Amino acid sequence: MNLNGINVLIDCYNLELIQGTGIKTYSVSLIKALNLLEANVNLLSSRPSVNPKSILNEVLFFDRQFTKTTKLSQIKSLLSRLIQFYPKVKSLKNSNFIIKQEADLVFDLVARENIFSSANCYDITNFLYKNFRISNKIRCDKKIDIWHSTYPIPLEVNKAKKITTIHDLIPLKLPYTTLDNKDFFFRIVKNAIEKSNLVLTVSEHTKKDIVDVFKVSPDKIFVTYQPVNQGQLTFDENELSILLRQYRLRPKEYILFVGAIEPKKNLGRLIEAYIKLDTSMPLVIVGKKGWLWEDEIGKLQQVFSKYFVKKIKFLEYVSRNDLTYLYQGACCFVFPSLYEGFGLPPLEAMALGCPAIVSNASSLPEICGDAALYVDPYDVINIRDKIESLINNPSLQAQLSIAGKERAKLFSLDNYATKLSEAYKKVI
Repeated sequence: MNLNGINVLIDCYNLELIQGTGIKTYSVSLIKALNLLEANVNLLSSRPSVNPKSILNEVLFFDRQFTKTTKLSQIKSLLSRLIQFYPKVKSLKNSNFIIKQEADLVFDLVARENIFSSANCYDITNFLYKNFRISNKIRCDKKIDIWHSTYPIPLEVNKAKKITTIHDLIPLKLPYTTLDNKDFFFRIVKNAIEKSNLVLTVSEHTKKDIVDVFKVSPDKIFVTYQPVNQGQLTFDENELSILLRQYRLRPKEYILFVGAIEPKKNLGRLIEAYIKLDTSMPLVIVGKKGWLWEDEIGKLQQVFSKYFVKKIKFLEYVSRNDLTYLYQGACCFVFPSLYEGFGLPPLEAMALGCPAIVSNASSLPEICGDAALYVDPYDVINIRDKIESLINNPSLQAQLSIAGKERAKLFSLDNYATKLSEAYKKVI
């Protein structure tokens, strides 16, 4: 289905973050797919708008030093909302004046005149709903056909139909692994289901969770698997060796994990399993330190300090280009997560031919199919044994590498766009 002439407004709730999140990656894919379908894509930013005709608007939009607004500006913005009916968002002109950071290049996927600003709109929206159970409302100069919220945000757009993507119910399924206000999370998800014409989710597993918890009709939930970037660069052996040298790594001689260091990713058990391995390969951990990261690995650092100094490398945030060759160069990728709504990192690894070992829990078997090895995420010995069986078996590595690339093809941007058009057809 072609969406030519359809005006879609997408939130910048995660797009404005300088470092990537799973939802930011999803939002970028959503924009690319809608562009393929020839929709007219618009973005709603929460950055301050000083003067619509001033270049300062653009400067502030791309200036990460001013992402945290002051209490006074928030109060002013909130008061302005309370005295207006459907406050109008302002067009935020975007030119070539600013030399953008890598994180900002997504804004080049959208026509310059299609970026709108409503100062602090997401903070205000959450404040209004958390304290008064009032949904925030806005209006645009142009007619918006579909307001697509990539996260359950209690924000409505005047005269637009609403689609909300719900990625997972982790705060409700594993409450001890997140800092979210569980009551507020439950309420905004319930509100999103009630106010949306259609809810999208990224796996059948998450759809089942939503239907079970919120007693909603399955017909209102539509699954559109998240796509994986098939056009990622690949490198020959010489290039790969040179690129990995900056991290003091050699091709096929390290084990890789990618994900935030937080309880649900189960990194503590992975490190325990690795310590029990008889291998000279280092364990490379790519991911920023999230909530309770010290509790997750702090005790292990104290007890096994020599491993952390010599054999475990923490790289925290790396660029998308660096991550590509880290995936491609790894002997294997290990991801024993306790719960995933989708699980993009294993799919990214598989697309680049990296053999994957993943948890047998939540959506991961649905996504990875028969192209990965599976472990019980609560069983350290099982995790160790599966890693050992893979790193000592080149034939199995080659088999999984081929199977992983084939499996990843199912999650192409074209396939995603086809499913997305089906979803939009239900609403239009």
